[in-house]
Amino acid sequence: MSEFFQHYPQISYNISGTKPAKLKTVINLMEKAKLKGIVKDDIVSYFPYSIMEGERPDHVSEKVYGNVKYTWLIFLINDITDPIYDWPLGTREFGAFIKNKYGSLATAKSTIHHYEQILRTRVEATGIADPIPEARIEIDLTTYNTLADAERNIKYCYDWEVDRNEAKRDIKLIGRNFVADILTEHAEKLG
Repeated sequence: MSEFFQHYPQISYNISGTKPAKLKTVINLMEKAKLKGIVKDDIVSYFPYSIMEGERPDHVSEKVYGNVKYTWLIFLINDITDPIYDWPLGTREFGAFIKNKYGSLATAKSTIHHYEQILRTRVEATGIADPIPEARIEIDLTTYNTLADAERNIKYCYDWEVDRNEAKRDIKLIGRNFVADILTEHAEKLG
């Protein structure tokens, strides 16, 4: 069992859902919410991390903390509950996901997800100012049709999925020097 779960309370759970009950002793995963609040409230030293193509959670844990046993901490801090779909998919996995969801790449690229109004175009950085990102809002087709070409955009399903996947690349991590303290506090709070 993972070191993370060794301090979690155990409960009896009816795995059959019928009577007579067939009970099994399991870890009470609902305690995760309590720990998440403790960690998020107490830790102020986060740093940004960008997940590289093909980098798995255990790779990040090993690279940053020197051990794969801290993968749970990465999930906890970033509200990752599904280690497959809450983590950015690699190119091959993303292609398979698109094909499974939309039937084909061509369908995903030609199916409209939504319409957008461009409120502000991107302003590039200058020597004294940072760039200002483009601002868009989702609108209905009727509103879209009333706008000038320069003020509107169509977001296709493929592009929407790419944006969602890429947004998962930027996560936050806790400084290495806090990890031992978190494990100690974890044991105290749940033990």
